[in-house]
Amino acid sequence: MLVEAVTVLLVTFFALAGAAWLAPALLRPFLWVLVRVLYRFTVYHRARVPRTGGVLVVSNHVSYVDWLVLWVACPRPATFVLWEGYYRHPLLRFFLSWGRHNTVRVAEGARPHAVHDSLKRIAEVLDAGRVVVMFPEGALTRSGNMLPFGRGVEHVLKFVTTDVKVVPACVGGLWGGFFSHGGGPILRKLPTAFRPRVSVLFGAAEEDLPPGPLPEGKGSENPFEPPCTPDPRGAALALPLPSGRGPGGRSSSAPDLRLAVQECTADLALLESAHLLPVHRRFVRQAAKFRRLFRPAITDYSAGPPRTLTWAKLLVAALCVTRYLRPRVGAAQNVGIWLPTGLGGALANIAAAFLGKTSVNFNYTAGTAAVRSAAQQAGVRVVVTAKRFTARVPLDLPADVQLIYLEDALEGVTKWQRVSTFLLVLALPGWAIDRFVLGLHRHQIDDIITIMFSSGSTGEPKGVVLTHRNVASNADASLRTLEVATGEVLFGFLPFFHSFGYTVCLWLPLNTPCAAVYFPDPRQAKEVGDIARTTRATVMAATATFLRFYMRRCGADDFRTLRLIICGAEKLPVKLQDEFREKFGVLPLEGYGCTELSPVVSCNMPDVDRGGRRQQRNMRGTVGQPIFGVCVKAFDPETRVPLPVGAGGVLCVKGPNVMAGYLHQPEKTADAVRAGWYSTGDAGFIEPEGFPRITGRLSRFAKIAGEMVPLEKLDDEMHEALATGGDRVLAVAAVPDEKRGERLVVLHLPEVGPRLADLLAALPKRGLPNLWVPDRRDCHPVDAMPVLGTGKLDLKRLGDLAKQLAGAAPAADPRK
Repeated sequence: MLVEAVTVLLVTFFALAGAAWLAPALLRPFLWVLVRVLYRFTVYHRARVPRTGGVLVVSNHVSYVDWLVLWVACPRPATFVLWEGYYRHPLLRFFLSWGRHNTVRVAEGARPHAVHDSLKRIAEVLDAGRVVVMFPEGALTRSGNMLPFGRGVEHVLKFVTTDVKVVPACVGGLWGGFFSHGGGPILRKLPTAFRPRVSVLFGAAEEDLPPGPLPEGKGSENPFEPPCTPDPRGAALALPLPSGRGPGGRSSSAPDLRLAVQECTADLALLESAHLLPVHRRFVRQAAKFRRLFRPAITDYSAGPPRTLTWAKLLVAALCVTRYLRPRVGAAQNVGIWLPTGLGGALANIAAAFLGKTSVNFNYTAGTAAVRSAAQQAGVRVVVTAKRFTARVPLDLPADVQLIYLEDALEGVTKWQRVSTFLLVLALPGWAIDRFVLGLHRHQIDDIITIMFSSGSTGEPKGVVLTHRNVASNADASLRTLEVATGEVLFGFLPFFHSFGYTVCLWLPLNTPCAAVYFPDPRQAKEVGDIARTTRATVMAATATFLRFYMRRCGADDFRTLRLIICGAEKLPVKLQDEFREKFGVLPLEGYGCTELSPVVSCNMPDVDRGGRRQQRNMRGTVGQPIFGVCVKAFDPETRVPLPVGAGGVLCVKGPNVMAGYLHQPEKTADAVRAGWYSTGDAGFIEPEGFPRITGRLSRFAKIAGEMVPLEKLDDEMHEALATGGDRVLAVAAVPDEKRGERLVVLHLPEVGPRLADLLAALPKRGLPNLWVPDRRDCHPVDAMPVLGTGKLDLKRLGDLAKQLAGAAPAADPRK
């Protein structure tokens, strides 16, 4: 009886296998089950794939099983375009042979006629009214970012003779898995998680999009609500292009199709961010892991001798501070924090998050008026600070604002409370502390974690409302982009009132098994160099201004252990990069972000060489490729119509990092965020390889006699003519002029004075129009450049100072 049953099963198995080999469509039910067993699998917008007619699905290429999940996700049977080289691997060849009737092989580039024939076969399949899935990158990504799209997709759409729709799509969740290059060699590493989340999103075909510009955002009575609903245009907004048009005038430029897929990744990240664990909950899970309890978590240089806390002690300290603050903060929702970068500031922010409060880190370099404005806008009535810090940097707030001192918190915690809390941390797993001790499961992903006040470089600071979704998604994407690994040391000296300091220097190291080193003053170059050398720091965030300090005062070996220096807040000159690398042996890389974007948008990274292929991740002069789940696109600044790749406009950003809104300013929110796209105010364009290039600020233009003069470009030209080596010695501003609308004003340091005449004479020789050359009478010496605490040029103070000095000087000759 048993033998008969086994025989029946074997016969059935081989019969089904043979039938599936002959008719691969029979495999779909089996693969549907397999994918859902291996992954927590989700498909978004399947209905965007048309039910009839030829459809070209264009997707990113992350792993060897992309075809598998797309086959299951696609609502119609699909034919896949695969590189011939995949069939060389015995294991892949076996699996791919099962789908031989549903694949088109593309021959290698060494045989152009063979490639041409393969592309024509793809077009024939499309003309037959079938679905074709294509990976225009031509190879697996080596970094997680998409490779440039090959021009083959353009040729396919030129060959088709019927009305074929192009649908962008993306696969998420497979990077770092067993079948990808992330985290180690393909097929030679263990899976990183049990049943990871994997998802597929289909974008909208171009024909399904409404014409015209983005719809305007609508203000909300609740300033914390997202200002508008998702844009129905989907990811294909980038498709209207002037080149490579297919039937019916449809565009098919490879770079713009790549941008359409990039937008799909942002849409997918927005949807998947609902499943993210907030940063404070993730910190509890990380800190409570037994193998990590006694490893260093934070080394603090903010007050006296360095002090190191292990993960266990840090979690105990956070729980004790939370217990102390709970009755004293009471019902106040917004909690002010007046502390420098260090352990105290970290504990205050962690405790505020544990209590479900919104932290407001005040800018202690901004002056009394700005701090009072922030406190008033946020309705802050409780501020956590330290007696030692207020003695050095006094806090001037109304008398009804309660101050809570961390020294009192430490003294108020008894020895028994510390011991019992430590035993609790040792005994309970992180999820239990999260749920039963702190009750953090009640916190929602769209609760507000912080209100960051913008730098105020162009006016009065605005309160930027960031949710757990914003910060968690940005910290997670930054972590994956920067590839921070176990055992690394992140050197953080950017202040927590700075959005980069808050997300990357505070929460990122708390969400990964790396150590953080804190020092409160990045301008103390010698101390920064000593700490970086002593702690063997591997990752550091800085600005170009701070790098210039270190070039002058730090030793050649101070930064030798760093593998990564990311600079933001201002432009990073290529010459400064080279000089820094020549002295310290590490190349600083430029990144980009905004407070309203939580803040990281993009980042250059070292090129990567994996599996015999090199992928470019650093393009000098650009701000790097967008981080995971973020899309950057240029729009017309007047009409808000999306522009093709290479066309200049205002750069806008989409992703889960886009703020919830400006505090109590729904009109400004609606103007800044439309259909999920945040307008950065930066002028620029997208390179074909996907790197955004910033050309200036839209606000940094002077309109003289009807002509637009870019102040940032003129500023760069004058510095290059002076050969300052990257040091800022002057700044250009515009002031009103009765005759010509505006005129140029130059503020310069005293040492520039003797060279001023030669400088102005040299500008026309550099190819600049005469209209761009400032008048000698509008050049004024100043003792120091107006900069913010981050080293960024303070545009508001620059403009005010220029008006003040220009008002006392004669106007330029209108006949010039």
